[in-house]
Amino acid sequence: MTSPLALAGLRVLDIASLYAAPLAATMLADFGAEVVKVEPPAGDSFRRTKMWPVVARGKRSIVLDLRSPEGCSAFKKLVATADVVVENYPAKVLEARGIGWNELSTINPALIMLSVSCFGRTGPYADRPGSGSIGEGFAGLTYVSGQADGPPTLPGAALGDAVGAMNAVIGVMTALYARDRNGGIGQQVDVSLYEPILQIMGQAMHRWSPGNSPTRNGSKMPGGGLRNVYATRDGKYVVISASTERHERELIELTAGDMASTDPDAQVAAWISNRMLADVVDELVQRRLPVTPVNNIDAQLADPHIVARGSLVRETDSELGDLVLAAPTPKLSATPGRIRSLGPELGIDTDAVLREWANIPAKKIAKGWDDAG
Repeated sequence: MTSPLALAGLRVLDIASLYAAPLAATMLADFGAEVVKVEPPAGDSFRRTKMWPVVARGKRSIVLDLRSPEGCSAFKKLVATADVVVENYPAKVLEARGIGWNELSTINPALIMLSVSCFGRTGPYADRPGSGSIGEGFAGLTYVSGQADGPPTLPGAALGDAVGAMNAVIGVMTALYARDRNGGIGQQVDVSLYEPILQIMGQAMHRWSPGNSPTRNGSKMPGGGLRNVYATRDGKYVVISASTERHERELIELTAGDMASTDPDAQVAAWISNRMLADVVDELVQRRLPVTPVNNIDAQLADPHIVARGSLVRETDSELGDLVLAAPTPKLSATPGRIRSLGPELGIDTDAVLREWANIPAKKIAKGWDDAG
C-alpha cells in the first residue's frame, strides 16, 4: 500500500526558472503538493537537459505566456484558488504585468508568495541579478574556501542554489503554519540566496574580530579540531573531522606510533598515507572515530548504507538517458516523500488545470490562452 503524502491538497503555481526557486517547488511536490509548472510557449530552458527532473519532477505542466495580457489574466484566475506561488522574477517585471504581490494578494488574501532572488526584495541591491554562486561570493563563503596560498574557490556543485531552495521551503511551510493560526491570511516569503549562506558562515564568524576577517585554510578549520582531507596509500582520500575532545585525543594517540609530532595534522596525515583506504576506514570506525571515504557518485551508488536508505534514485529516461537523483528528504516515518514522475510533457496539463482550478474552458491562441472564463 502506498504511503500517504504529507502535502496532498496543497496547490502550488511555479512560474520560476533556473534552479533554486523551481527546486523549492520540486521539494513541495516530492511530499505531495499539486505543483503546476507554468511554462512559456517554448518550454522551460532546462527541459532538454538532465536538470529537468531536478526542477520538474512530480509537477504538472501548463503553457501560459506571461508576457501577454491573456496569459496574465488566466494566471490570476489560477492564483485565486492557489495556496502558493513560487517566482524568481524581478519585482518590477511582475508589477508591470499586474501580477506582483500587491495585486495577487488582493485576488487571494490567503496566498503565500515565495519570491526568490539573489539579494532579496529590499535594500540597494534588490534589483541586481544573481545566482547561488553570486550569493556564495557575497556572503563570504568563497572568501574562506580554497588553499591558504591560493585564490578564493567556488564549490564544485550549486551549493548556494540548493541551500537557498531548502531555506525557501522552510519559509513556505512556516508561512502556511502562520496562515492556519492567524485567520487564513497569507504573506510574501522573501528569500535571498546570500542570507542562507550567512547561516553557514557561523563557524567562521565566531573567529572574526574587527579588521581580522577569517581567511582560507584549505580543508582545515581553525579552532574546529582535526579536520582535513587526507590521502591514503592507494591514492584515494578520506575526510576526518574530530569534533570532540575524545575524538581528537584518541586520533592523536592512534597515529603517534608512525610519526609523533608537534603538528597533530601532519602526524595524522603521515599515518593515513601509509595505509590503504579500506584499512583506515575500518580501524577508525571500530574506534568510533568520524571518518568517510571521499565518494564520487559511482561510489555512492554502490555504498551499502546509501542503498539501504534509498538515498539516491537511479532512473532511465527515453530522452535524457541514465539519471541519478537525490531521494526526497527529510525522511518522514508516516508520510514520506517520493518521486512520482521525472517531469511532465510541455503543456500537457493546460486544459485540465485551467478547468479544474479556475473553471476556464481554455482555447489555445498564438500568444497564450484566451480569457474565455
